[in-house]
Parts: sequence; C-alpha cells; structure tokens
Amino acid sequence: MPLSDKDAEKAIRARYEPLARTAFSIIYTEKGNTESVLKAGGFWIDGEVYDKPAFAENTSDHLKREVTVYDALRPHPHITACLGLELLPGTSEAWALRLERSPWGDLRSYILKHTAPDMCDRLKVAVDFATAVQHLHDRGVIWGDLSTRNAIVFDGLNIKLCDFSGSSLRNPRYWPPMPVAEAPADGSVELELFALGTAICEITEWAVPYGRPEEVDEDAVQRMLARGEYPHVSDDNPARDVIWRLWRLEYRSGGDAVKDLKAILNSLALCRSASPREGNQGSAADSQGRDTDRPDR
Repeated sequence: MPLSDKDAEKAIRARYEPLARTAFSIIYTEKGNTESVLKAGGFWIDGEVYDKPAFAENTSDHLKREVTVYDALRPHPHITACLGLELLPGTSEAWALRLERSPWGDLRSYILKHTAPDMCDRLKVAVDFATAVQHLHDRGVIWGDLSTRNAIVFDGLNIKLCDFSGSSLRNPRYWPPMPVAEAPADGSVELELFALGTAICEITEWAVPYGRPEEVDEDAVQRMLARGEYPHVSDDNPARDVIWRLWRLEYRSGGDAVKDLKAILNSLALCRSASPREGNQGSAADSQGRDTDRPDR
C-alpha cells in the first residue's frame, strides 16, 4: 500500500540524500554512499515512486535509451561512468540509472563557488571538455544540452560529461544571439560547436555567460540575445580567437578547436613549466589553498 505524503517524506529523508533535480528526473543516492548516484523519475520506496518531477514520464524507456548512449561512449576518461540500470524486481522495467558520483558537483556550480584557478588549468579543462565533445560526435552522438551544468568535477580539476537524456529544455545562455531562421539547426553539430564556444568562454573567463543566474535571470538573457549580444570575452583571454571561431562556425569539428587550444596551451611558457595536472593527488581547491567544502553532489 502506498505511503501517505507525510510518511513518504520521512522515508525519503531517512533513506536518501537528494543531490539535484530537473523537470524530468531527480539525482540522489543512498545515505552513506559516496561512490555512486541514482538518476530516476522520482524517489522509489518499496516498489512505489514518490515526488515525481513535473515532466517525468516513460521513465524506463528514457533510462534504457540513455544507457545505450553511455554504452556507445565508454570507456573514456572524460565521460561519466555508467554503472548500469536498476530494475524493478522480477521485471525488465528500469526505475533508475546508476552513475559514478562526483565529489565536487557540476562544473557550473564549481565555477560559481570557487575562485578562478590559473589560466593554465582553465585551458586544460577547456581542452578536456572539447575533447570529450569531439568523442561524442565521433561516436555519432549529439549531446543536445551542451553546458557546463552537464559536466561534473573530480579531484585535480578533472571533468567528465554527463546527462545524455536528450532534454529539450536547452539553456538560453548557450543559444546563438541571432534570429532562429539564421541560427544552426537544432540537434546539429553546428549548434553544438557554437555551444562549445560558449562553454570554453565560461571555463576560461571563469564566469557564467551573461552574468550570474541570481543577478541576471533568463528573461534578461533572452533580451540580450534579441539584441545580438554575445557573452563577454576578455581581450587578454588566450582562447579568445578559438571562442569566436566556434561562434562564427568556422570550425568543421570540435577536434580542430582542440588542436588550437592545445597549441595555445603549449605556447604559454607558464603552462609548459607547470607540473602536470594529472599528477595532483589532492583536490583543485586544496592545491590552491581555497575553501575545501564540497558541494552536495
């Protein structure tokens, strides 16, 4: 027999740690589990689902579709590890997707909460992000919601892409500031390359495009887009030319952008003399003496 709302709320608090929520799914984990998370269409308790997101439907089909994408992409150092589907007992119906857990949360939140690392590290993150996007395209996958919100951070400022559910709720901050008729087609490589330029801008500027969400809401972003405004790129940003070439759709692939980013990284004497980031056994925040409080996810 299903629990009452009050009893379900108590059971959820006792069993689970909520981490993130969208209109389609909830990310949570079992209390004490630091290794993996569950992505589901609600909190499952004894075969019943509670607190379903507004647009959660056909959950099993969506989860099975997403796991096939993860299967096509792995293994890759910058793609989140999918640990498999969770099935309802005695059935083939999936109720959750189990994924590896990030100790630092998503990249967008990390950028908002932490002081900018040096430009060498930011460029390395940009290279990793663009390399992973090209891997998607090489495997025939269009991400559909390219954003720093859908990359998670691990120790050493290593990042992995996640969320391949094909959500239709795109992020306006990553839209081209041009009339729809002139913009690249939705679901195209061209549109993803434009969005990649914005992601690289966000990473290297260490600032959310068009301003922090609590200061500039999406209605204001829409007005800026209508005026043809692009996100701010500093004159001294070494990735400035790569960003603008992506926005102007001058690259044929993300791999071409990766080559140019690596060339920039190798041309900076400071970056050439720095210790390899991969050798850092501590966290990005620890290594720079900043706040080491970890976010929820």
